[in-house]
Amino acid sequence: MVVFTGCTVVLALVIRQGIMLLDNIALTQELAQKENHFRSLVQGSSDVIMIADPTGTLRYVSPAAAGVYGREAEELVGTELAALIHPHDLGRVVHEVRRFLAAPPTEEPTTRIECRFKSGCGDWLNVESTVNRHQGGLILNSRDVTERVRLQAQLQHSAEHDPLTDLPNRALFTRRVRRALTGRRAGDRGAAVLFIDLDGFKAVNDTIGHQAGDELLVEAARRLQESVRAGDTAARLGGDEFAALITGDAGRDRGAREQQVREIADRLRATLSQPYRVGGTEVRVAASIGVAFAEPGITPTDLMRNADLAMYRAKAGGKDRVELYAPQMQADAVRRAEAAGRLRTALRGGEFALLHQPVVSLETGEVSAVAAQARWRSGQGILFTPAEFLRVAEQGEGVPAAEAAAAAHRPDGAPGAGRGRPAEIARWLLEQAVREAAERHAAGHGVPVCVRMGADRLLDRAGPPGSLEALLRRHGLPPGALVVELAESDPRVPFDELERRLAALRRLGVLIALDGFGSGYAGIGALRRLPVDILKLDPALVAGVVESSRLRKIAAGLLRIANDLGMQSAAEGVDLPEQVLALRSMGCTHAQGLAFSGPLDEYRLRRALVRGTFPVPGGAAEPALAGGASGGAMAVRRGSHNETPVPPT
Repeated sequence: MVVFTGCTVVLALVIRQGIMLLDNIALTQELAQKENHFRSLVQGSSDVIMIADPTGTLRYVSPAAAGVYGREAEELVGTELAALIHPHDLGRVVHEVRRFLAAPPTEEPTTRIECRFKSGCGDWLNVESTVNRHQGGLILNSRDVTERVRLQAQLQHSAEHDPLTDLPNRALFTRRVRRALTGRRAGDRGAAVLFIDLDGFKAVNDTIGHQAGDELLVEAARRLQESVRAGDTAARLGGDEFAALITGDAGRDRGAREQQVREIADRLRATLSQPYRVGGTEVRVAASIGVAFAEPGITPTDLMRNADLAMYRAKAGGKDRVELYAPQMQADAVRRAEAAGRLRTALRGGEFALLHQPVVSLETGEVSAVAAQARWRSGQGILFTPAEFLRVAEQGEGVPAAEAAAAAHRPDGAPGAGRGRPAEIARWLLEQAVREAAERHAAGHGVPVCVRMGADRLLDRAGPPGSLEALLRRHGLPPGALVVELAESDPRVPFDELERRLAALRRLGVLIALDGFGSGYAGIGALRRLPVDILKLDPALVAGVVESSRLRKIAAGLLRIANDLGMQSAAEGVDLPEQVLALRSMGCTHAQGLAFSGPLDEYRLRRALVRGTFPVPGGAAEPALAGGASGGAMAVRRGSHNETPVPPT
């Protein structure tokens, strides 16, 4: 019995050991398969996977390093990670890694770091890495994002610079003025803003053409850039209006600093007034310059307004001169307010009319939408464009002509866009556009209506989204029949709040278009953060797509971005058949301009909608349709510096 029991126990132990051995063999095979699987994933990944020990030395680098960094993995193993990072980025990277390692793993399992990494040929690549903890060290999953960073930088530059002259635009100039007023030398009265207007520039456009006008503007920008000091900023604000920010000198007294700025302004005036050689012709323009000095507590808006007032005083005093701002110039602002009151009275008296310009599909010629535009009908029956609203007021109220001219480049389509624009006119424009669109829908013309609105208007507590929803419901217009074109606005408008407002509008079914893309406010930041359905190219960009290879490349890049993001694209100010052909070849889907039709009254608009399509130019020299008084062709605008003529009703 004892022997039998012993044999049984030994047999059981042998069987158990055999089972365990079989399990171990199976587990070993499974582990080997998984190890081979993960090794294949790591070695076949297009991202570079690196493991660094606690001292920062690389202990493993995946084979993808050869294709991404141009360096073999074996060459990188044993290298200090810090030696591969750009010296200017190293401090930031070390700080982020230490912060990450000190954080509880449960709260922050990974982090993301972007820095410049040294390639095998000595260049610096922009690398984005996802970082995980590993036995006191780090696992880095890295990818090359150099092309993305380059494109973002190019788009950011385009958004902050004038496409014609490559000078900073109004938005960037305003930010630099704000920085000068709020920096460590805030309150230094030596800082000054110069507003510069080229007298006689319109005559250049009218006599030898807009191409020559563009050449003159480029040359004037070059002279301005070369005349200011290294730490100063020269900018183009629009049209023939430039500006310069002259930083102060804390080592001088006020009188000496003002004299220095005055000398700079006189030198600028003399330089810009020298003859220009454009298009084989010598032309002359003069420069009127207004100067305003920073005072303690002054805001960027007030400082730039003061310089604008001084510039107008220089023009009113005979042009080709420099004028320093004086407090009594505020009286001009009062007269502008009186002019705004006159416009308000005209609105209440029913003197305003609404025209619509068709937005046409470049593929089929069909009218896909209509863009609402305000006009002021004077007592003599003349229709005035937004720029001319203030010109008429100037005759009796003393409104600066410079401000009236600037209004021509404002995107609201409402009189006095920007400062001095009565809010009642903006409300009237929206109300009238929705009402007339609802009537057209009831009559069977179901095309959407596009209404330009500034971001400040969208964020008005009394405005959308609540009142806009009520407006659509009151007139019975389907939400999908309204397109809100986000117009250029104050760059200080908070993006977070604007994003929430636009998202609320989209929930109503309202489409959002980013108007004037390629200049000013409509920059890469807006495209990145705001919910946008349609990207609309700026007219100044469209005007140069035929003649300027630089503008053509920028426009093509913007249209490619719109296509990649699944957005519709539209071009405004398409006045020539050549522009239609160029935009179609770039992938633009819709266009608005004199190549198809000018702004139409309601009767002519309905006739156009019944017709349904416009001929898409295929090389014709004349526009396909222009809504003149007698239905004839209208003069085609070949530049972006003058107001487009508008047909009377």
